[in-house]
Amino acid sequence: LVSALGVAAAPRVDDSSGEVSILLADLRGFSSIAEANPVHRVLEVLNRYLAPMCEIAVDNGGTIDKFMGDAIMVVFGAPQRGADDARRAVTCAVQMQIAMIELNRDQASKGLPPLFMGAGINTGHVIAGLLGSELHSEYTVIGNEVNLASRIEAFSLRGQVLISESTFDRCRDFVNVGAPMDVHVKGKSNSVRLREVIAIPSLGLQIPRQEVRNS
Repeated sequence: LVSALGVAAAPRVDDSSGEVSILLADLRGFSSIAEANPVHRVLEVLNRYLAPMCEIAVDNGGTIDKFMGDAIMVVFGAPQRGADDARRAVTCAVQMQIAMIELNRDQASKGLPPLFMGAGINTGHVIAGLLGSELHSEYTVIGNEVNLASRIEAFSLRGQVLISESTFDRCRDFVNVGAPMDVHVKGKSNSVRLREVIAIPSLGLQIPRQEVRNS
């Protein structure tokens, strides 16, 4: 951005930091659906997907940070932090995956292909605040923990919720998970331990299996 004096305006960041849980969810294979349908149909399908996802996020006390195409980023713990941010983030992701079942029933009734989503959650310290200028600004979170959440989401399969070890540490008595997976992700020299969320017994929630990793 350039000011009237021709000098680039510096982005503003509120001086605040803290621990948050970052949830990223993204559709799998949506590009092929977009290429095979007219624009109005693509937007209709995308909005039909985003509407329940946003509702679930808000119901769980999450802050919708941004949409990135067919991806949604939700933050738990900013601007207000709670003692159960990680639990609410995991609950949100599980409910999102369960909601995809009803969404796909609606898709089938309209003769549209099914939608599949992957989700990743990471917990850690970030910088939170207002970024931008007088022309445009938005409240968001930045930092390495946000980048890791994105890498975790990219590693998830269709219908899967993957969480980092830091997230698992904060809700290990709340979720049932699969065996730990040590994976290498971009930007990390050492392997990162991930766990797949299977169920939340106390809430009676279980993620329906969609896809299995072969290796």
